[in-house]
Amino acid sequence: MKRNTLTTAVLAGLTGVAGMASVANAVNVNPDGLGQVLLYPYYSARGGNDTLISIVNTTDDAKAVKVRFIEALNSREVLDFNLYLSPFDVWTAGITADGDGAKMVTRDTSCTVPYFQGGTPGDVGEQEFLNFQYAAQTSADDRFDGGPSGLERTQSGYVEMIEMGTINATSDTFADVKHVDGVPGGDPATACDLVQEQWVPDEGVWDATDEFTDMRSDGVRIPASGGLFGAGSIINVADGTMFSYNATAIDGFWTDAADHTDPGNLDPNLGGGTSSEAFVFSGGNLETLDYTGIDTISAVNAVLSLETLMNEYAIEPDVGGRTEWVLTFPTKRFHTDAAPGGFLGATDEADPPFTETWTRVNGVADPACETQDFDVWNREEGEPIDEPDDIIVSPKPPATERPTFDLCREANVIRFANDGSLPASTEILKEPSREDTFPDLGYVNFDLPEAFLNGWVRFDFGDFQAEADNNGMIVEGLPVIGFQASTSTFGALPTGDGDTVLSNYGGSFNHHGSRSIVASD
Repeated sequence: MKRNTLTTAVLAGLTGVAGMASVANAVNVNPDGLGQVLLYPYYSARGGNDTLISIVNTTDDAKAVKVRFIEALNSREVLDFNLYLSPFDVWTAGITADGDGAKMVTRDTSCTVPYFQGGTPGDVGEQEFLNFQYAAQTSADDRFDGGPSGLERTQSGYVEMIEMGTINATSDTFADVKHVDGVPGGDPATACDLVQEQWVPDEGVWDATDEFTDMRSDGVRIPASGGLFGAGSIINVADGTMFSYNATAIDGFWTDAADHTDPGNLDPNLGGGTSSEAFVFSGGNLETLDYTGIDTISAVNAVLSLETLMNEYAIEPDVGGRTEWVLTFPTKRFHTDAAPGGFLGATDEADPPFTETWTRVNGVADPACETQDFDVWNREEGEPIDEPDDIIVSPKPPATERPTFDLCREANVIRFANDGSLPASTEILKEPSREDTFPDLGYVNFDLPEAFLNGWVRFDFGDFQAEADNNGMIVEGLPVIGFQASTSTFGALPTGDGDTVLSNYGGSFNHHGSRSIVASD
């Protein structure tokens, strides 16, 4: 392992392009929010919630981006497609309920394959989310993972966007993708149709050759250039709330190449980058971890892993206080999904840092539940007297067993309360309990002691350890992203002129954490 102090890191940055290039060639979470990969920790189309997402291309390159929507329980894909961004472009879409399921809607004319919008500014393009990756469609289709198989499962999850490369600026495709007067090629219907034709089997230039002509310059594949940022907002008009977050930006995922694949291809994914080194700040030091010859997903895990995760809660009944947390493990599927169609393949052993597998037993899911240690305080440093016995999570264990805190999903929703209630769905994000069918796959109910109306909680992931890198260094913890959402509800208040105004308030706050890297024994 190479260790650089902050001073050394700053001096390296002052050396100019050479110093910056070395950072870009290792996987890292960019603190400024720009990257080649964007992770959006949660979307919801439940209970009146809609989710808006955006991606911004800050560069003068035209880019190919894989857009992938992933359900919350076992990270099975519910929609993916290719997005082609013009230089300095912004693409936006919404996620909303569609009968029992969910769908994506967009008015954006930027080219996608397939093309949803229709080509006329103002048109609304739609695409329903699909359950093909977790529910068997025919007797010969063995992708059923044993969990809920209905479209309802598509109504919450998370999003990943992965840059697949830049488009040759001298190519016809660049001219089609590039906006003229605010739309692709000056005529989005025609231009985006030509981009789609590139993927026509045995005819399009992208389908017919591995060279991907428009993604090459002078015979060399044009690498991904990064510079993407994004955000999400969960809006509920009836509740009068909105919760916004910035996407986590991973840079250095690609080194000197990228992977431009056809629409619907499960590649590229978070395990398919070309950089095997990771830069991680830990204890004020910049650590370099080397996973060359091991796997790329370990480098991504390293930059996302936290030994401890911390945030606040506030549930004061006098102001209608509610708090829910989102904890999403965006790489968990690569280590745990041993059900048919899963990334791990049939096995009884999970890959570190996770310890349990999602398997299908007698046709029913046995989820990959991980037991967590935690501490809780109120705002006056008070702790439960008989911790953890004063804190009971739902579903409650038998009286003879010590309570445990399990997170079983890929995108977990934790509801904080102290009134013993267990509603059918959470009040903010509207996640169902699934108590009658799949209790381990519903939201987690964090039942606080009576006097604990506000304070903070610390999750301890220190017992989980990743594979050692080539220098024998081990990252402790779990790769996790997410946020806290809190609301206060005052209902309809008088304005002074005889009218009333809805007085509901909400806010979202990123999680905090610490990192630990230790030498293997």
